[in-house]
Amino acid sequence: MAEEFANSKFWATGSGRNQYKWTCIACKDNKWRDGRAARRHEKTTRHIDNVEHLLSPRLCPSSSPTRPEVTSPLREILRGLTEPVSVPHNQQYTPPPDDNADSFQLDWDAIDHDQLYLPSAHDETLTMMTSNLATWLANGDDLIASDGEESDSHQELPEDDFNPATPARSSTPTSAYMCILDILRHLPRSLFSDSQLHVFLWGLSVLGVDSVPSTRTLKDLDNSLQSQYGVPSIRYQGSLGHVYYVNHLPSLIAQEMANPCIRIHIRHYPEDAGGRLDQPWQASRWLHEIDASIATPMIRRGQQDFYVFELTKLTDGTVVVPERWYTKPSLRNSTSPFDLEYWAHAWRTQPIASGDATGYIIHRYDTVEVTANQLLLSFPHLLQTYREDREPDPRNIIGLIETRGHGVLPWTLTNPTIGNRWRARARGHRVLSYMIWLYCDDTSGNTSKKWNKHNSFLFTAAGLPRTMVHKECNIHFLATSNIAPPLEMLDGVVDQLERAQMQGIWAWDVTAREMVLIIPGVLAMLGDNPMQSELACHIGLQGKFFCRNCWVKGVDLHTACERADGAVMDPDRDDAASSAKSPSRLAESDEGSAQEDIVHRLKGKGRRSETMQDLVDRARRFLGTNTPRTRIDTTEKLRSMFLEVTSGLGKVRYAKMKTETGIKDTYMDVFVERIFKLVKGLRAGTDKHTEAVNAVTQGRPVEQFMSPVWRIKGLDPHQDTPVEILHVILLGFVKYFWRDAMSRLNEVQKAELQVRLASFDVTGLGIPPLAGHTLVQYAGSLTGRDFRAISQAAPFVLHDLVPRPCFEAFLALSALIPLVWKPCIENIEEHLATLQVAIDHFLNCTARWTPRWFNKPKFHILRHLPDHIRRFGPAILFATEGFESYNAVIRDHSIHSNRQAPSRDIARGMARCHRIRHFLSGGKFHAREPMSTDLPYSNNEYEWLACGSAVQSLVNVNVPGHHNMIADFFGLNGDAVPLEAGSCIHDKLRPQTLNKTNTASRVPHALHYAERRLYQTCRSVVALNGEVCRTGDFVLAQDSEAPRALPIIGRLSEILQICHSPAQHRNQASSLLLETFRVVGSSSVYLMPQIQPSGWAVLPPMALLCGVNVQHNCAGNGCTGTAAVPVYEERERTMKSQQRIGHRNLSDFILNTAQMRDASHVQQFRIQAHQLDRDWAIHTGAAAELDAQKLKAQKSSKSNAARKPTANPTPVPSRFINVFHRTDA
Repeated sequence: MAEEFANSKFWATGSGRNQYKWTCIACKDNKWRDGRAARRHEKTTRHIDNVEHLLSPRLCPSSSPTRPEVTSPLREILRGLTEPVSVPHNQQYTPPPDDNADSFQLDWDAIDHDQLYLPSAHDETLTMMTSNLATWLANGDDLIASDGEESDSHQELPEDDFNPATPARSSTPTSAYMCILDILRHLPRSLFSDSQLHVFLWGLSVLGVDSVPSTRTLKDLDNSLQSQYGVPSIRYQGSLGHVYYVNHLPSLIAQEMANPCIRIHIRHYPEDAGGRLDQPWQASRWLHEIDASIATPMIRRGQQDFYVFELTKLTDGTVVVPERWYTKPSLRNSTSPFDLEYWAHAWRTQPIASGDATGYIIHRYDTVEVTANQLLLSFPHLLQTYREDREPDPRNIIGLIETRGHGVLPWTLTNPTIGNRWRARARGHRVLSYMIWLYCDDTSGNTSKKWNKHNSFLFTAAGLPRTMVHKECNIHFLATSNIAPPLEMLDGVVDQLERAQMQGIWAWDVTAREMVLIIPGVLAMLGDNPMQSELACHIGLQGKFFCRNCWVKGVDLHTACERADGAVMDPDRDDAASSAKSPSRLAESDEGSAQEDIVHRLKGKGRRSETMQDLVDRARRFLGTNTPRTRIDTTEKLRSMFLEVTSGLGKVRYAKMKTETGIKDTYMDVFVERIFKLVKGLRAGTDKHTEAVNAVTQGRPVEQFMSPVWRIKGLDPHQDTPVEILHVILLGFVKYFWRDAMSRLNEVQKAELQVRLASFDVTGLGIPPLAGHTLVQYAGSLTGRDFRAISQAAPFVLHDLVPRPCFEAFLALSALIPLVWKPCIENIEEHLATLQVAIDHFLNCTARWTPRWFNKPKFHILRHLPDHIRRFGPAILFATEGFESYNAVIRDHSIHSNRQAPSRDIARGMARCHRIRHFLSGGKFHAREPMSTDLPYSNNEYEWLACGSAVQSLVNVNVPGHHNMIADFFGLNGDAVPLEAGSCIHDKLRPQTLNKTNTASRVPHALHYAERRLYQTCRSVVALNGEVCRTGDFVLAQDSEAPRALPIIGRLSEILQICHSPAQHRNQASSLLLETFRVVGSSSVYLMPQIQPSGWAVLPPMALLCGVNVQHNCAGNGCTGTAAVPVYEERERTMKSQQRIGHRNLSDFILNTAQMRDASHVQQFRIQAHQLDRDWAIHTGAAAELDAQKLKAQKSSKSNAARKPTANPTPVPSRFINVFHRTDA
């Protein structure tokens, strides 16, 4: 087998349980692979880079890099568990010789125990334990150890000699125990309380484990390691008076750059991918709009570093000024579509060499795209050659011309005499940007229903691919507090961000094996709608100007609904007791409009009904195009408002200004309230008034009283807070419509709906079977996952149960959702055009139903989604499901604390979990001063340490019968090998000849080349997308002879594998039998393709694209609940039965184009709905709404008349009758 490898000397053969497996010595990841996985590993970028590094002249030893002995990772762990090793204190580090270039030990003796602990018996034990743990962590077959020899301290340990039931005996806690216990104490979703830890340690003692460490010992060791190798938590005294803690952002970023599992995936340059869009670095904000001061300022070409805003000479002799760098897919000599080449967007220059003025004039309007191959001389080299070339001095930039025909402006982007400031600060190292998604939300710190609000800031690297960016292990915690408001905590985050953007972050690039300088930047701020409004200094969804992105205006409550006595009433009240025949039963929203909030507080009679024209005008404003909000305009208004308050503006006038502008800075409001409190009763302009104002302002500029969000460089919080599709669509529209539908149904209809939901076929959707009773009975308590399923099932279960306008709105919504959740956009212009049509159709259908839905601001916010997709990428990139899930981790840390200092305790707990993750993933680290925020700088590779293989093997070894939960908790289960397309699972039947197969009877002579072979039938096969498709499932397949044609719709009938063939050795299917279907038209009820059988086809397994969801045409065939299935209780079959839909005409099907999974393939069959005229839809919906209101008023008046009492005299209560009064008998 070794000869099949590209370079066999980098592979070592296993033995025992690892027989017929190989491990890579170049990558040193301690993973054992079979032959197929090994060859696939050789093609990875990491392996190729490591091999090139080992074969380089300065590192390649004269001898073979193979080891004399290779042992399994589990054996290494056992060896570390049984061999006590001591390391002398104060050992000086000596670099190894060249032939051991990758060998070094973890210098844990950098910990100064004499200063950390008092000289007591406990401390001496702790010191010895720490030393042993350090040795064990770094000992063994280290990932970065020599390829040619092993440590002499290792002796051969026969596997049979180790007995797990006989633990090692020692007088002090062994390092292995300490390591395992330290890991177990910091599992992100399984934290231990002290009492639970005591029980765990008691169990170890009962099992005979000697020298079990105490809780104090574990905590002391944890604090010692965290202070030197972990992320510090910084204390802040906020401007509003609250204390909170923020984890050190530069340390988190530096650790990610030194993490080999993460670093190789992070992107630093934007990409011009043509029309394709599936990653954030391909979108317009990163590619065109990001502030050049926080974008990656340089590229390395050979031995030269080319920076932006410096004069650069091209190969054709022209001199340009690069403005920004980006990449493009390489078209020359490219073996992969992912090969990229660097480009520059540059400005042309005009050399001036006449008279006294010599230098260059920059023409900013005259741009050119330059490839990296055209770059000849960078700024330093240009300084050395300009005299010989008789060119002007490149340090003399005369000025800049912004627009053709205008004057020359002074050059202010750099100091032309020294060039870009990052060149001097980088000291010859590369400078890279690090863009992040910054997220803020509130969550409860309790598991009970008692709300304990914690505002939290999280972030994830925007440079990670879409498949990794929202994984829990890649989400990083910054800060939380149950007392400090979000904008006050943001002040501390921005403080760290500003310093990092000014000075840079020194980090060890584990891939390039050198120091790099990092410039962090915020790509966008994510959160739900109320939080995004607060971050954008917007008044919120309840304001008159309810949109944070534009200046759309809602109902003016101060003028539109005013009575003669001055009371204000709401014309758009959500009346929960409205008639069942009303066109709408608006669902209750957590994020409703101002009208919904005010109506519940206003009392009295005389409400003025909204006229037809009022409804139409409001809908037109809601759906129209409005002027976008800008950062400059908002900051000017905030500055003006604060200055007017200091000049004597009253509280009422200040509140009116916020209402009229839709701007509300909650950070600035605190200082404004302090001013109002101090100047109360003082006349504006007097000395006392001025002294009171100065007591708050203290001569500081206005900007220091404004929200810290305006200090984030390159961020416009109005446009860079993208539409959050989870809360806007799933927890918005789908929730509104589903609750409204449930409120319309009677008990008989609800029972029918439950049967339809339980009968719904979920094959191909990737969701579990629907629980009809739960979705109907508890419609007010559903989650986003439930609404995701409802959006794909609603068209097939709601027909003939709700009015037609309501059902058409549901159809439009179900057709829109797959377009929104599309993960990869092949052509951005075509996709956005299709998406815009779908959004308009959905809003038109909603208006046709009733314009009253448009007092829900989310219906307007949806209109901004196409712009945000163009700016940031596919909508699932800025969805918040991953962040919302992370709230459980924060809550777990809150529960396992004493809640006396939640911000500090949670921040430190998160930092400790991050340290364990970094250690286990093989991340490099460098010792630093305890609790110091100064990042270490060392370009010496040997000073950057990593844990030994005994520690890293903990996430690579799978003990038989036990799943490696540690790797799952930290997201370190490696590159999960996806199921190989075409692989199959046998159905346990005996092989048979071809003539006995279904394939031979349906398609004779299809397998004529192997008629005399035996065939094994299979029960499932893996499609190209990794989905497991079983016989009987509907699938999409691509005809190899017509690659541009629509996919084939088919039902998987048979999966065959030729016995003793190469396919069987690879566990691959040989052929697939499909019953093909063709589209015969569009269903008038579902507005989806109607399909019927058309024949049979035999296809290769690699033609299978994905599974697809197909439903029976129940509406067209009048299917009812005539079938029944048995009921299982406690996994036992009972005598009970449940009703199910009995289908008629079993060959009539509907292709479910509302399927969210594999939308790229399914949407090719999308039926274009008939577009409604917007004005007609608005007028029709408004008329229907007014008719419903009149009908409701008539019924209400009749009901009141029926309950009106008769005019009989009121009887006198008995208590008023004189008991002494005698009446006649």
